[in-house]
Amino acid sequence: MSMLARRVLLRAVPRRGFATAAETEFAKKEAVHKAHAAEAAALWRRVSFFVCVPAIAVATLWVRGVEHEHNEHLAHQMAENNGHLPEPPAYEYLNRRARGPFPWGPNSLFFNSHTNKDMSNVE
Repeated sequence: MSMLARRVLLRAVPRRGFATAAETEFAKKEAVHKAHAAEAAALWRRVSFFVCVPAIAVATLWVRGVEHEHNEHLAHQMAENNGHLPEPPAYEYLNRRARGPFPWGPNSLFFNSHTNKDMSNVE
């Protein structure tokens, strides 16, 4: 009989005999640890559901309101300026290039024409 088959057989057959004092003490400690882990997991599950989820919902509603006000303000500015946003002031400290232009052009790598100033027309 191979060693592997012998191991499988020995593990399949239940052990007979009495548990030592150390084994019963270990089992008691293990049960205490499992109970503590279950209590801690239940605590953090309740914290997640009753604190974190409502906090995320409140933050989502607040950000939605702020963004709605911001979009209304932009629409108002566009209505006052014939459908275009007003040109931001050309401050000399904005868009300084000490080392030369970027390889992808004068605008930033994540340029968005709706929100960023187009720097291709600036000297």
